[in-house]
Amino acid sequence: MVIIADVALFLALAIFVGIHILETIPGDKRPKLHVPSFLIPVLTIALIVFSFIPFGLVAEQTANISQNPLLTALGSVLFEFNIGQGFIAFVLLLAVTLIARSTLKEKRRCFLLIPIMGMILASAWSSHPASLSNQGYLFDGIHMATAMAWTGVLLVVGFFSTGEDRWVRFFDWFTPFAITMVLLLFASGLGMLTLITPEYTNSWLLPYGQWQLLKHLLFIPLVFYGFAHGFIMKKRLGKGAKRTPRFSLKMESAVLTFVFIVTAVMAEHQPPHDVLETLEFTNMSEYAMQMITSEFSVGKVVTWKMSFPTFLLLVTAGTILASFIFSVGKMESVTYAPAHIVLFVLIAYVGMMLSAEMETTTERTSGESTIDIELINDTKATVGEESLQAEVSLEGVPIENADVIFFEVWPVEEDVNRGDTIHAEHEENGIYTANYNFAAASTYYVQIHVTADGMHRNPVHEVEVSQ
Repeated sequence: MVIIADVALFLALAIFVGIHILETIPGDKRPKLHVPSFLIPVLTIALIVFSFIPFGLVAEQTANISQNPLLTALGSVLFEFNIGQGFIAFVLLLAVTLIARSTLKEKRRCFLLIPIMGMILASAWSSHPASLSNQGYLFDGIHMATAMAWTGVLLVVGFFSTGEDRWVRFFDWFTPFAITMVLLLFASGLGMLTLITPEYTNSWLLPYGQWQLLKHLLFIPLVFYGFAHGFIMKKRLGKGAKRTPRFSLKMESAVLTFVFIVTAVMAEHQPPHDVLETLEFTNMSEYAMQMITSEFSVGKVVTWKMSFPTFLLLVTAGTILASFIFSVGKMESVTYAPAHIVLFVLIAYVGMMLSAEMETTTERTSGESTIDIELINDTKATVGEESLQAEVSLEGVPIENADVIFFEVWPVEEDVNRGDTIHAEHEENGIYTANYNFAAASTYYVQIHVTADGMHRNPVHEVEVSQ
């Protein structure tokens, strides 16, 4: 349900963004558009409904755990949880956009992009990168905004354009626009990668890492799709080619949509800040167990070294990619594009996995971090408000200025991605405290996220809560 809602929200928001971006572009620099009058109202309903679903599920879970009425839980989540606060901001900014849209003249609708950007930032407020640091929030906001802008323009032009001319003038501005979006996507994605997946090859052992690798492999043909459109196809259009790129743009937006799906699936898995610690409560990926290893322990690390079979597979993948670029650029049958992309991703993935192997290392690995974290009174608690305390030190010296530290709490039978996040405050001598209300007797996981001195750890403790 959450994955479907996230994908639908991404698509609705992308189309909403794309419409407003294209409305700021002079009519002679884009194909003629026919956007149905009912589309904005439909998108508005979709944005509200699909942004509410994750928030509503968290409220339902909170009500079940606390045994409080659903309305009480809704109010609590709405004002006290990041996901609720983000939902409020999102809906209010959507209302501002719609009111301004009905009052502003068309030539001033460029100002609508300001509250729309606010909607994107509101959506990112409850994301995992945002929970780590302000830097993570910034990276995620930029990542979402650029993805929405790029995809939105493609979707609107691909599905709602009617004219057969002005394509060259469209590519004149869209190509540098798309290049800028790709560069921002790459930079912000790299920033989030350093925060969330510092052990990139180790993360392949987890479902999150496998989906992340798939996303990165899909991004490669997307970049070259844009190259084929913006340079090769544009040149042919300038020479009078009669076929329009409309269907090809639809295919590119379809690939971007699939990337949204992969991203939504990733969000439902535990991010692998520290792979060894994450494996304490998360199962290893089935693919990783088959292709890399079925065990992972302290002193082990997944490495990637080019082998001859991998070299042959990557050369084959590159050849398929080159064929794909020229077939798209020369406006040949676009039905071959999905086959090219599937073959490229499949062959490149197998090539990457074949050269991934387990090695013993003497360097510091996830299980040998010099940050020591101890959850004080870590085994028992009672229903009601409890004080969670963690002692953080580095080689015996208390850390009193951790960059980020927060607790994440969830019942063992619930989904880790629906846990409560509580930011901790430093008291003294490296001891950080946060108050949490255990709603019902059960067994809970308490995970402590600490970022300090360029390192991140997130150990998990099991706490038995009684009446």
